Amino acid sequence: MVTSSRPLWLITGAAGELGAELIRQLAATGADCVALDRNEDALNRLHDQMLEQGSDAPALLPFDLAGAAPMHYEQVADRISQQYGRLDGLIHNAADFKALRPMVHQSAEEWLGILQAGVTAPQMLNTALIGLLQSTANSKLVFINDAECLQHPANWAAYGVAQAARKWMVEALGRELSAGQPEVLSIDPGAFYSRLRVAAWPVAQPGEFDPIELVAGRVLKSIQEGSSSDV
Repeated sequence: MVTSSRPLWLITGAAGELGAELIRQLAATGADCVALDRNEDALNRLHDQMLEQGSDAPALLPFDLAGAAPMHYEQVADRISQQYGRLDGLIHNAADFKALRPMVHQSAEEWLGILQAGVTAPQMLNTALIGLLQSTANSKLVFINDAECLQHPANWAAYGVAQAARKWMVEALGRELSAGQPEVLSIDPGAFYSRLRVAAWPVAQPGEFDPIELVAGRVLKSIQEGSSSDV
């Protein structure tokens, strides 16, 4: 077991633009990170880049949220428990999205995959990891959410349903978890350039958005302050 006083964070969607930058900035503050993503090649690139830059690289956890069964989430918890014995923070950053399309035109496979990644997977991870989070004082349970599709719901289909469900989950968990248990936060980072953004708007260009370093910095500031917000 790794014995360290450094905070330990698990970040899903760790190979994406925001997830990777959250890991870089958390590592820069002295935290240990577990990077979870289904894209193993991208995880390896992140690991190697951070080592080349002189940063502490994250522990890598290749994992397909959309395809996992309940027992696989328990295996994630067992691995973290055996290796670290605790967890200080869990950031639900992963999201799945294919394209803007009416609900009646979305395939069953796409619908199920997006809801699995966006709703069922966070629930399974929360259930599996709550004991580790409760073992650490001032632990955080964070949902990275997207209010834009709730304000303009047409054509977001399963992704919009997932975001509505995540909003409800945050409210419910905030009422169900008592003082001394993990603090539940919902943070909307606003628009930033990413694979998901390009899937929705193919003409999007990086220069139209704040740099991902600023976006991640605002997210981590909200987490540190314990404030659910549109940052």
